[in-house]
Formats: sequence, structure tokens, C-alpha cells
Amino acid sequence: MQSSIKSKLQARIIAGLAIVACVLAFSNSLAEDDEQEPEASNASDYDFKRLDTTEAINNYRDERHREAIDGLASSNLSDEHQELLANAIAAMYLGVPLSSYTESEREESSDEEPTERSLRWVITGDGRIRHESESMSISHDLNTMSPFVYFPPLPINAASGRVLVESDTEALFVFDFDIPMDMGEEDFSRLADKMKWVAEITVNKHDQSPKSFVLKLEKPVRMRFLFKIKTFKMELHYSNIESCAGYAVDRMQVEMDGSAIVVGKLYQFVESTFTDIECDQPVVRLVPLEAESNFFAF
Repeated sequence: MQSSIKSKLQARIIAGLAIVACVLAFSNSLAEDDEQEPEASNASDYDFKRLDTTEAINNYRDERHREAIDGLASSNLSDEHQELLANAIAAMYLGVPLSSYTESEREESSDEEPTERSLRWVITGDGRIRHESESMSISHDLNTMSPFVYFPPLPINAASGRVLVESDTEALFVFDFDIPMDMGEEDFSRLADKMKWVAEITVNKHDQSPKSFVLKLEKPVRMRFLFKIKTFKMELHYSNIESCAGYAVDRMQVEMDGSAIVVGKLYQFVESTFTDIECDQPVVRLVPLEAESNFFAF
């Protein structure tokens, strides 16, 4: 499914919609062709450290919290809001725990029938994410999309931060979000300059935990006579996983709605849900030493 999505989106890029490459960075490879050559499982391809004690995990969380607080000092948020947001960001990612989970994907598009797929994955001590079935040898590294999504300690433009909505139970923060894009062609570069992105982070106030992270276009963009992007939005929704003693993503969505002069309407919606997440006991978390965001390439 991933490869077919990629080929379709690349064709649309040729038609003028280069931005849909973001979908490829976001979508996890749920559906590999059965005839695909098995991927080599070579744990020495990259380095990671093990957080195998409560103290080590807490130290890692505290380090992320400190970096977030340092970055948020440039914002106009109150000290209370800075602390609330830093705690939520720190809890978004504490490494990739040895665990298992089911990933289900649903895709809709303007030119294909809806599709669905579900697979069971296991994260093993050699730093690989493997398919459980003995009949399919599929393996990915820790930077591949999973319920445990890596973000830098401060993945937003802190100075632009503001509180959009607040209640007794939650707060919604909004930030400008800078995405580096190299589209090559001059026309596409002009398009990138027009694309203004915002990030919305919703935090549960009671336990200062993450509820959702949304990245979206601030407003539609267009190149006259070529194409228009009305909507481009990526969402992560978090939940507490008791066996993991921390938070994980239980639902992701990518939605793009636009049109191009060559192919007409362009609509793509991909939803991945993660269920039956179970961490090994005692909890051991793996942290790539050269972490790359498996949400988006910052």
C-alpha cells in the first residue's frame, strides 16, 4: 500500500502538487507486497541506547523538559503555560519501548476505492520493528513510524506561541511551524514560500499530558491555472498506555484536499490506528542516538 501511494503521489507531484511528499513522510508502510524481498535486519546499521531503569527513563524525560523550557523562554507564554506545555512535550516521547501493537490503516482517495489493512508488529531488543508473522519477513528501524513518535524537544517556533482556547480541563496552544522544503523548480519554490504552517498542541491540564498534535496549512494556497491546495492537515492523538508507563499515539490522520489542472480533484485521506499496545515488563526503552522524526523531517 505504501509503495502504491508513493507512486500515485509522485505522479501528482509531476502534475504540480509537490507538497504531497509530506504524506509519504507521514504514512507508515503497513502494506508491503508479499513478493517483496525481505529487508535485512542489521541492528549495527545505527546506534541506540537502552533506557532500562526508571531512573534512566526519568532522566531522559527531565532532559527533554529542560530543553523545552529553555526554548519556550523566548515566547510570551506565562510561566504556568510554559511549564504545562513543556511537561506535555516531554511526555510525547520517551524512547521506543520493547513492545507489540496492532496497526490498522484506512485510505480514501479521489481516484481509488477505499482500502483497509491491519498488521501486528513487535519491537525487539536489537532495535528493529518486525512483523509478527513467520511467513512475512518485514523489519524496520526505530525511526520508522510507530505509536512512539519522535519529536525534537521543541518542534515549533516558540516565539510565535499563544493560547488559543483554554478551559478548566485543557489548553490549546498554537505556534508557527517552519518546514524546510526544497522543491527544485522555481514555480514550486514560490509555492513553498506561500505555504504558512501552524502547529496546534492540545494539553490535558489535570496531569499535564499530551492530547493531540496537529500540523496544518494556515490557509489555502494556489498557483494560478495549475493547482490549488485547500486543506493539508496531519494529526496525532495520544493516550496513556498503562503497561508502558507513558503515552503513545493511538490514532494518526493525514488529509489533503485540492485540485490540479492535469488530473482534476486531488483528495487523499489516510488514517492509522494503534491498538493492543503492550510493553514488555520491566519497561525498556530504546533511543536512537541520531534520532530522526518519524512524523516529519524537521
